[in-house]
Amino acid sequence: MRLLLVAPALLLASNVSAGPFEECPTKAFLTQGAIASTYAVNLVTGDYQVVASNMGVNKAVNGLGFNSNDNFMYGWSYAHGKPARIHGDFVVEALPVENIDPGNFYVGDVSIVDNTYYVYRRGSTTGLYGISLDPSHNDYHKMIKIIDGSQLNLKIADMAIHPFSNMAYAVDSGGNLFEIDLSTGNASNLANVNQKGTFGAAYFDPDGNLYIGRNSDGSVFRIKIDEGQYEAEFFAKGPSSSINDGSRCALAPVLDLSNTNLDFGDAPDSYSTSLANNGARHGLSEQNDYYLGNYVDGESDASLHPLSDDTNGINEDDDGVQFATNIVESSKAIAKVTAQGDGYLSAWIDLNQDGVFDSNEQVGQDIPLTTGNQFVYLDIPAGVKDGETWARFRYSSTTGLQAIGGAPDGEVEDYRVNVQEADAVVSTYPSTNGWTSVAFEDNWPHEGDYDMNDLVVHMRTEVWRKTSGITNVAMKGEISAVGAAYHNGFAVRLPGVKRDQVDAENIQFSINGSEASFQPLETGRDEAIFILAYNLWDYVASGNFCKYYRTEPGCGSDIQMNFSVQIPMKQPVDVDLKGVFDPFLFATPGAWHGGHFVTAPGRGYEIHLKNYAPTEAFDIALFDQAGDDTTNPANNHYFQTDQGLPWALEIGTKWTHPQEYNDISHAYPLFAQWTQSNGAINGDWYLPSNANNPLLFEE
Repeated sequence: MRLLLVAPALLLASNVSAGPFEECPTKAFLTQGAIASTYAVNLVTGDYQVVASNMGVNKAVNGLGFNSNDNFMYGWSYAHGKPARIHGDFVVEALPVENIDPGNFYVGDVSIVDNTYYVYRRGSTTGLYGISLDPSHNDYHKMIKIIDGSQLNLKIADMAIHPFSNMAYAVDSGGNLFEIDLSTGNASNLANVNQKGTFGAAYFDPDGNLYIGRNSDGSVFRIKIDEGQYEAEFFAKGPSSSINDGSRCALAPVLDLSNTNLDFGDAPDSYSTSLANNGARHGLSEQNDYYLGNYVDGESDASLHPLSDDTNGINEDDDGVQFATNIVESSKAIAKVTAQGDGYLSAWIDLNQDGVFDSNEQVGQDIPLTTGNQFVYLDIPAGVKDGETWARFRYSSTTGLQAIGGAPDGEVEDYRVNVQEADAVVSTYPSTNGWTSVAFEDNWPHEGDYDMNDLVVHMRTEVWRKTSGITNVAMKGEISAVGAAYHNGFAVRLPGVKRDQVDAENIQFSINGSEASFQPLETGRDEAIFILAYNLWDYVASGNFCKYYRTEPGCGSDIQMNFSVQIPMKQPVDVDLKGVFDPFLFATPGAWHGGHFVTAPGRGYEIHLKNYAPTEAFDIALFDQAGDDTTNPANNHYFQTDQGLPWALEIGTKWTHPQEYNDISHAYPLFAQWTQSNGAINGDWYLPSNANNPLLFEE
């Protein structure tokens, strides 16, 4: 945590002070101690700074509230026994208030709506009072009782007033949430927030969220008042104290968008990653004393998958955890962790793949680490679900962190990981972090310009196998090029798998990190065919002055579409799935596909890898079209010319494709001999060192 000491000289109330705060501050102010001192608290992380080691008085200041009408704070000065104005330098100035009831008040806040400072103390001789801060009001600086404390009998330590209504809210020590009508003093018990303790600090934000700070441990909780969600969720960890009171400008957003000294995760937001969903986050100090790996970068809010900086090659800071073993149920998974600073590591894995880190999915809690590399053991329970999922690791000097909420220091790292049942084996193609490419020429049955860039897809596949068969399949990929004037779709068939063997209800399919709008498992088929896009031009754009996507210089250099699909089986399927399975291009239904077709060929038009038979949806009559194709089904001879040239090929790496209108044989001079020899020679034809590089597309 960061401590910035600002200690003004001890001043008397009669001295001239600095005036109001210059702006409506984003941070909350927390005043503590028998002799008042003030902290500036970042509610996002709980990180805090001492901004005033004393406030010009020798006793406590309590019942604080910020008044955005004049940008002063107000509170009850125990040294003066009366309300006080708190200046921008945090020095206390007693107010000349009339009709003061004896005793001090520790519950208070300012209503922006009616420009009034309200204080409360339970008991028959006190109650709820209003003190107008409006110089034009008849009761300016008068203490007016609204209701007797025997009628409004609440055991509360602070209250916060909604910025846009005249309602105050408070939580008592038993966790009961009260709504108080400040005009009448009537209170309603809304709900129990499921947290107990003395909540000595309460704040609002402009979105109608109430924040309460617990004295004993400094925990800050958020209650979504305007949404009617009254259960308190842990939000951050602030400083603890036996005397604790807070205020903030309720019109200021909790998150200062100019503050990039925060670290967030990057898992999908179902895992509570963004600030709006109370995502895991850490404050970054100037010293950066605690982090994982070799680096941690700052941000103002989460960059959610797939837009994370760890997927675009920039500032890849999720580098602190490497699994040395598979993540298998009923075992200990071993991970190598690189840490900076002596802190504590906690970890969660979404073992049931429901998109949430449940409390029973915490696999490591407050594991002490020191600077350097070390191995940690994570307890994986029984009952996991085969497949790809997400893991979250948090490192901090603070213990007891949850998978959500703020921490004053450290780092959070989110990872995509594979989990497996005890007797399952996971195979990844081409490798855990590698990619293969499939490329298509869409002029079949004619060679066309043969630039092999009408569709280029980078892919990776994963297969979970038990002794009884395959239980789960995953595919992920990104569209690298669409050099086609035609409208095409992209699909993958699982050879040997029947549609009714797939657990269709539990397929997880996302495009660009969001759930896709359609079911990928094609209907009306016996085969298991997965449509990943019906029209690729729905997802990519060529760019200004460009005709195609990523095939002309400067045209759409950023990847615009990626996909991920997880496919569980109802029961293990005894089939041998390999490589990229069977990816194919098909014509978008209803779309024109060249003058050599009388009518649009639609879904019946397919292009597969060399010697892969078409699916059951293919229009067999298309094999009778005149052209360069020499398909002979009797010999399992499909989608190739008499020279053995294919209309689709797979390259076992992230391939750099030719620019538009450049024949692949010109861009890669060794290609023709390789394909005509059925791969016997020139197996490295696709390497940049064997390419005519000026003819290749440059990122």
